[in-house]
Amino acid sequence: MQVEVFVPFRRRGLAEPAAGFPAPETPREQVAGLARGLTGTLALARALAESGRRIDLSGLDSQVGLLCARALDLDPAEGRAVRVALIGLRAELDALAASLSRPPPPAAD
Repeated sequence: MQVEVFVPFRRRGLAEPAAGFPAPETPREQVAGLARGLTGTLALARALAESGRRIDLSGLDSQVGLLCARALDLDPAEGRAVRVALIGLRAELDALAASLSRPPPPAAD
């Protein structure tokens, strides 16, 4: 059995589930997992940006689009259940945007 996995910084692909790592069974778990994965990716991007590293956000829009599409497919009760994960994702996105709007730190000599 193959399942779709979220892999930051790589194009969409299929992989075998690892032993002991169950695939999400419900659409709600899939949305929550995707939101957590994107939150982690944005946190890493923010840390890199704040340290003066250049970051490449290409592909982020497609992952967010996938998350939005899957979230819209949820029943209203299931959507409310993933609200906290989506709010956390939004907060991390806002923090990254704020970080990117500041000038980069001075280069160390």
